[in-house]
Amino acid sequence: MEEFSPFMWMDMSEPPTWDDVEACIKYLGEKGVPIDDVKCFDEVVNLKRFVESRGDDNEFMGLQVHQKWAKYFEKAKSIAAYSELLKIAQFVFALPAHNANVERVFSLMHSQWTKERNQLSVQSLKGILFLQYNFKDMSCKDFHAHMLSNKKVLRKISSTAKYKWADKKDEEEKPDEEEEKPDEEEDQD
Repeated sequence: MEEFSPFMWMDMSEPPTWDDVEACIKYLGEKGVPIDDVKCFDEVVNLKRFVESRGDDNEFMGLQVHQKWAKYFEKAKSIAAYSELLKIAQFVFALPAHNANVERVFSLMHSQWTKERNQLSVQSLKGILFLQYNFKDMSCKDFHAHMLSNKKVLRKISSTAKYKWADKKDEEEKPDEEEEKPDEEEDQD
């Protein structure tokens, strides 16, 4: 965690100092994330005013860090007022605080790819995991209604294009079709 110490000012528990932000800019520059320090200085002054004005607001101080930043970005008049701070925030909030999501996916994978189902293709497993992970908060009834309302997905489900044997069959049929075309042309002459 020491590597991320330049970002500690971002918790908005107290108004940021330029020295703290400058260390952050230097760190990001080393990682290939360019920050315009002149623009950023003005943005930090505005951020400092914002945090100072919220100092006695217990509700604001009780928010999680990403919620505090969302409040700040909502209050700003335009993206130009916080463009450089936004780059910093995007870098920080893109880093996962834990690997629980990865562990959850591995757990789902192991529950599907069992000894009994070891012939499952990677593509099929990927599809099952995608559905289980992304629709985990949806009831079966809601999922059924969702699927019925999506005609494009229904067409793909009922097609044979997803099967390897269908691709081979299509390839075998193509030469036959090509052979038939010259015969048809001869008939027309």
